[in-house]
Amino acid sequence: MKKLSVLAVAAATSLGALMPLPAHAERGEKTLGLMGGFATYNNGGFTDVYFQYTFADHFRIAPDLGYVFRNDNKSAFVLDIDMHFPFRVARGFAVYPLAGFTFNNWSYRYGDSASRAGANFGAGFEIYLTSYLKLSLQGKYSLMNDTSGGFFGMGIGYVF
Repeated sequence: MKKLSVLAVAAATSLGALMPLPAHAERGEKTLGLMGGFATYNNGGFTDVYFQYTFADHFRIAPDLGYVFRNDNKSAFVLDIDMHFPFRVARGFAVYPLAGFTFNNWSYRYGDSASRAGANFGAGFEIYLTSYLKLSLQGKYSLMNDTSGGFFGMGIGYVF
């Protein structure tokens, strides 16, 4: 019985260490991370590196640079500058609508290319695992001439 009590206390302590902290995007917070997911324009995968800077309560700028992997004879480099508007919904959890600008340079298999500028809109959800680490799920639609499409991804970021 004593061993069972010790195991129960150890398990409860371990679970407490894994619970999200009461963190949310605060003024001055910076995050550097990686995101990957699915791009609908070519039905392929994408990856990007992102940076987020919260300059006021509920306002952060979030530029990212990414690559859409070749599929359906199309690949692209993507540059986005989005604004996130994060709101804490529970301890360690936040949601954010987003809006911004995008520039995509699509390359086609036979040497053609298409460079387009447009607008992004979407939303995301983030979970703070610790005060230095957060996971995020994000979906956004890039509205552009001839190359519009959605980007749905999951990311991990280091908060500093």
